[in-house]
Amino acid sequence: MDINEANKSFAAALRKQNKALIGTIQRLLQERPFSLDKGVSKETVDAIHFEYDWESFAPVAIPLNTRSGYCGRGLPLALPAPLIPPAVDAALDEATDNEDDDFCDELREAMTDTYVAWFQAAWRDARAVNPSLRGFLSVHDTIWRTDLDTGEEFREDAGRVKFF
Repeated sequence: MDINEANKSFAAALRKQNKALIGTIQRLLQERPFSLDKGVSKETVDAIHFEYDWESFAPVAIPLNTRSGYCGRGLPLALPAPLIPPAVDAALDEATDNEDDDFCDELREAMTDTYVAWFQAAWRDARAVNPSLRGFLSVHDTIWRTDLDTGEEFREDAGRVKFF
């Protein structure tokens, strides 16, 4: 499997979960079902920071107040199936076993671009249920964030939004 085939397979797997992701985001926007910090009300949550795992792309939603920072525990998003198809996972494993770092790096970069575009499109399709809430996306343990409405990338410590 080459990089283009693997990324196309990944994109197809993501598309199969469009409705589930959109529905989950809509529920988060409407209900804000987070375990919030003491003294924090649902109305205080004015944004959601979605983080995803680098290996699995599994997303977690974290409640956020854009002036004071994180205000509760993260909530894993329940999607009906793993996001990476078995054949793509096997290709990554094989490349790792063969120490083909270039293949892994190029494929992961392509998959990240595909994932961010997919997630941003789902956000845009879902957000009409509560347009006042903002959304951000990043890989876990990075300082870079993407504004889901504008696509702007910024550092968590240099943007207009407080993340910590």
